[in-house]
Amino acid sequence: MVDLRLALPQDLEQIALLLPDLAGPLFSERFPQSTIAGFCTWKYHSNPLGDAAVGIAVADGHVVSLAAAVPKLIQVGLRRLLAFELGDFITAPEYRKRGLFSSLVQMICDEAKRRGAALVYVSPNSNSFRTLKSQLCFREVQKVDNRHFVKPSALIERRAGIPASISRRLGVDRIARAALFPSGSREVRVEPVAEFRPEVDHWWAATAPRFSFALVRNHVYLNWRYVHCPAPYQSFVARRNGHFAGYLTSFVLQTQPMGYILDLVTDPTDRDAAGELLCCGLNAMLAQGATTIFTWTLHSGARSAGTDLLKTACLLPSGPPSRVAVRFLQGREEKAGLPDDGWQLNLGDFDGI
Repeated sequence: MVDLRLALPQDLEQIALLLPDLAGPLFSERFPQSTIAGFCTWKYHSNPLGDAAVGIAVADGHVVSLAAAVPKLIQVGLRRLLAFELGDFITAPEYRKRGLFSSLVQMICDEAKRRGAALVYVSPNSNSFRTLKSQLCFREVQKVDNRHFVKPSALIERRAGIPASISRRLGVDRIARAALFPSGSREVRVEPVAEFRPEVDHWWAATAPRFSFALVRNHVYLNWRYVHCPAPYQSFVARRNGHFAGYLTSFVLQTQPMGYILDLVTDPTDRDAAGELLCCGLNAMLAQGATTIFTWTLHSGARSAGTDLLKTACLLPSGPPSRVAVRFLQGREEKAGLPDDGWQLNLGDFDGI
């Protein structure tokens, strides 16, 4: 017998036993000073918008399948809507092909609707998307290009066998960075920050209307997502003449020479702030030992200086495109639909890193 229900806080220890099968061997790098249960407590129970809706299947006292929905606030035009991000899809091998995945997703969608959510969104793999589309009324709304930057000296060593130390001494890395970011702005200053201050809220109120679809990025959300999370993220803010002008958040693995650009947000026309943030963020990650830096950009529908610069800096593809899928939970929102252009959606808006 398998019991399907919403998880309780006391189920976290059992959930923690199942999650590593989904997240892989580098999962523990996201909480070097914590535990899986501690990470789940942050993700599921410390969100300022409320607890996550976590569906579990339990057999013989063990969690054998899982699906979670985390509340997020999105802005569509001038409207702010409650949404839930889906993820943590995992089923123990011996319990697959029993319909547990689709039943749990339906359960958490029902719970999200009960809480007043307008929609749920997810970036699924191909297998999950087939079920979400055919059985659960999800539709693809965006494609995502997976990209990466490779330190030129490391790339030359990989392709030509020339030691990276020689290329570095010849200035290859420095020349490449100068080509990517040919000029700086004296008006913009970038600095690392340990937390986001309320100044973000005033900036976001002025910036948000310039996007047609975006997660609401106030200081409360950013602190929960990047500061209070057990993962050792690094954030930078840009200021123009002392006023907040945007931010970048990154993550560097401790055991592998890899980094991730999770979030780069400025006014969509502010190329100077976006360029300074990206240059500073890349330099910091390279200084920490990263030779390959991953990110993703929307395939279409995003027109912003940050997106354009990420496409230039992280030119190389990292596998086939991914997708963003949505299911509307309220008929009026489904009828209104989503915009085709002007999106702001980054890797950090999904809990993959």
